[in-house]
Amino acid sequence: MTIKDIAKEANVSAGTVDRVLHDRGGVSPKTEAKIRKILKQKKFKVNQIASSLAMKKHHNLATLIPQYDEQNLFWKSPFLGVQKGGQDVNAFGIEIHVFTFDQFDPQSYLNAFHDLIKSKPDAVVMVPIFIKETATIIEKLDAEEIPYLFLNVDLKGFNNLCYIGQKSFEAGVLAGKLTQLCVENDDELLMILTRKNPYNNKAIYERINGFNHYFKQKTPKTKIHQIQFNQYDKIGEQQENINAFLEQHPKIKCIMVPSSRVSNVCEVIDRDKLSKIKMIGFDTTPQNIAALEAGFVTFLISQKSFNQGYKSIKMMTHYLVHRELPENEVPMPLEIITKENYRFSHSDERTYYSEVKN
Repeated sequence: MTIKDIAKEANVSAGTVDRVLHDRGGVSPKTEAKIRKILKQKKFKVNQIASSLAMKKHHNLATLIPQYDEQNLFWKSPFLGVQKGGQDVNAFGIEIHVFTFDQFDPQSYLNAFHDLIKSKPDAVVMVPIFIKETATIIEKLDAEEIPYLFLNVDLKGFNNLCYIGQKSFEAGVLAGKLTQLCVENDDELLMILTRKNPYNNKAIYERINGFNHYFKQKTPKTKIHQIQFNQYDKIGEQQENINAFLEQHPKIKCIMVPSSRVSNVCEVIDRDKLSKIKMIGFDTTPQNIAALEAGFVTFLISQKSFNQGYKSIKMMTHYLVHRELPENEVPMPLEIITKENYRFSHSDERTYYSEVKN
């Protein structure tokens, strides 16, 4: 019998059976007992010889992930997680090759994939930011029977082994709840979009949907304004446009930024206006944390991006070495980060970053 056969009989996923076999936890006592009973009845044993041979084989695990720079530091966190994961799985014969692209340029995404496929990967961990271009990439991976999983962005309708990341719609709903805590009945809200086409980014699109859904259900009369902020435009123009908008709409008391750039928005708002407005954003980039600690940002919603990168490498390694199937999705916690609690969070990432720097 195979793991899939055991899973079918126990009415659970293959990944759940695999966790019981390898004592990795995360399974309820009742389910574990049922699985172990079936394993015993079927006299199922892990093929240790095959596992040992698999561990001696070298595998090329390629990652396709956005670039980061001082203006866009979010992707540094999952990159460090990938790097840490690569160090931990090196003994299993896993070689990590990282291919990066410009998150605002679909052609850069395709070009990076063309370089990736030339490396003849055994498996791919990818961030499927662009919907249309991802379909082209997946067609190639499926044709060559290369397994892949999605990191951070959850696109449906593909044959990815797994999705690891946030539940973006739920993250938007959470942002809505936090926003409601910050305002009174007659107050108005402002959503600032920092991408020219946010609807081509599934994660941000779902956050926007979740946020709007929350207020539609709870307080449909709440007025939500929406404006565009392009960080590559002249700062003076951005500053003038946003402050003029706030001047024209004095009832705006809370701003929600559905991307990782809430700190960029804070920089262009006049300090006297900023002191009267609550700011809510996403992700614990160094700039966002600085704005949080300075009191400009009230809440950040973290998606544990370092852990996403790390888990993606570990899970794909388990698949390559032991053929252990992961769960269809591995949602990451949505943490509410405040000025008071950040230093008690993200310890794994800070520890590893210190090690890298030193």
